[in-house]
Amino acid sequence: MVSRRNFAAITIMLMILLFMFQFTGVMKDKLSKYGINEYKESATTELTKQDMYLASGQNIQKTAGVLYIGNSEAVKNTVKWWCTYSKREFQTADSFDGIVSEDSRLPDILVLDGTCLNTRDNIKAVSDAAEKGVNVIVSGLPDAEEIEKNDRLRKLFGIRYVEQNEVTLDGIHLFEGFLLGGEVIYQAKDEEEEKNQDMDLKIPWYVTGEGTKSYMVGILSDVRPDSGRQPAIIWRNGLENACVFCINGNYLKDNSGIGILDAMMAESYSFEIYPVINAQNLVIANYPGFASENENKMEKIYSQSQKALFREIIWPSLVAIERKIDAKLTCMMTPQFDYGDENEPREGEVAYYLKLLKEEYGEAGLSSGNVSGTGLSEKMEKDETFWKKEAPDYCFQSLYLQNEDELGDALECEELDGIRTIVTRESQTSDEPIVSFAGEEVTLQRATGDGVNHTFMDDFRQRCIQTALGYSNTAWDLLAAAYPEKKDDAWEILSKEAASNICTYQKPFTAFDETTISKSDQRIRRFLALSYSAESEDNMISLHVDGLEKEAWFLLHTGTREAEDIQGGSFSVVEDGVYLICAEEDEVKIRLSEEEEKQLFYYED
Repeated sequence: MVSRRNFAAITIMLMILLFMFQFTGVMKDKLSKYGINEYKESATTELTKQDMYLASGQNIQKTAGVLYIGNSEAVKNTVKWWCTYSKREFQTADSFDGIVSEDSRLPDILVLDGTCLNTRDNIKAVSDAAEKGVNVIVSGLPDAEEIEKNDRLRKLFGIRYVEQNEVTLDGIHLFEGFLLGGEVIYQAKDEEEEKNQDMDLKIPWYVTGEGTKSYMVGILSDVRPDSGRQPAIIWRNGLENACVFCINGNYLKDNSGIGILDAMMAESYSFEIYPVINAQNLVIANYPGFASENENKMEKIYSQSQKALFREIIWPSLVAIERKIDAKLTCMMTPQFDYGDENEPREGEVAYYLKLLKEEYGEAGLSSGNVSGTGLSEKMEKDETFWKKEAPDYCFQSLYLQNEDELGDALECEELDGIRTIVTRESQTSDEPIVSFAGEEVTLQRATGDGVNHTFMDDFRQRCIQTALGYSNTAWDLLAAAYPEKKDDAWEILSKEAASNICTYQKPFTAFDETTISKSDQRIRRFLALSYSAESEDNMISLHVDGLEKEAWFLLHTGTREAEDIQGGSFSVVEDGVYLICAEEDEVKIRLSEEEEKQLFYYED
């Protein structure tokens, strides 16, 4: 039997515990400030397009000069953006006249369209440049028939002989140590994988000779991998004073070709260091919506409303994926998808999602997506009243633009004055760079993947972009889940594909930071604004950074040597021979281990 005194004591303790739990919850809500975008302060920077470092036209002796000669506008654009990102001097020429004359400054790197090597004088000019120490990169080789009958061309390219003018490959083998991500074989093993094979499998069959090193070759069922006869796709010919890199295909016409160029530079010198963004984004576009729409279809497919789908099914799945790769979600919200019906967005739900995002260190942005064909300006005008009422203190800094043709409207839209960065769908054309400024104050971040699809070429592009920029921007559009048109649009299928792709293909790049889109915007602005120079003496690399704002990141390729110590920053290992450098001061010193004795070039038959 409990005495009155004990009963009173127990009652008081329970009341105290109840108060403590209630008080903790109230204080958490008060102090966490769920209705405020914390990245407005933590990811701020005043850098704009005016501060962007322009490599083109700069005459700076400490950066490697790049000269492009050719007729391909696509390759030219790729080289130009590569120079912009890596802070190299960029020049173009219409001909080979005078590139090795005594009164002209030799470029450090000559990138050319192989079809320009159509005369003896042009071939001689390139050969003379290589003899004088100019590294040469040839994109899109001359016709196989021309190479077969031209001894000088074969010698320049390191081609022993032409086996066939065209062969259909069974697959492609990318060797370890060239692009980030390790070795990979792009070969369909079954019917299911055939849908992923979108690489160019019809190429001329060149067999390389002594003094060459292959980075990517074709796979043929009747040719042994160790035979030395596999069709070469990307390789290096080591000459006495320079290297000639050859690309058997159109890989530099894609904007991801910047990664191939950086990988080639890492193979040319004892060390190579260049700036990167260091940002891995996971953008969930068109999620959530707040109107009760498409209910009949929702009931038929999911046996519940769109509201329940977003809350009870999709959100837990997103959190599971996010936590598995330690990502930070950026959800691009929209009040409604259909502006032609009578369904208005529900009140009181935005705060719920802002709280969920805040607890996952995520961020909310805006989306232009809709199914009613409503133009961007009209949509944002209709949405403004909703956002002012439901999220009056939240500063939306990012926009997912479903139709890039409306980019001009987005920059002029009054309702989008606070937007600092715009995310668009993936583009592979070289005149549409991966990251850039869309306007004076607004950056543009193109998606590098959609989460659901991951073909062989998608994988190759991802490795190229990670090698060049340390950057990925997966933009997963969930409009299809809310308005499914086919069986594969159902969430069960979409989530299974996306979870597999996102979790699997991000694994090799865990050394890079996971960021929200605003944090990525801050790093892109700093990346585009800085310039640098680097030199080495003995085992010490000296890195000087101009335009440093708090911190900057670089990738350092050291070959077989290891980074042992650093002053003025920190480093982490990306993979063997590759380090992520965080520069925290203008002057950074990096000490490497002693270089092992080795031959200057690799020899393969």
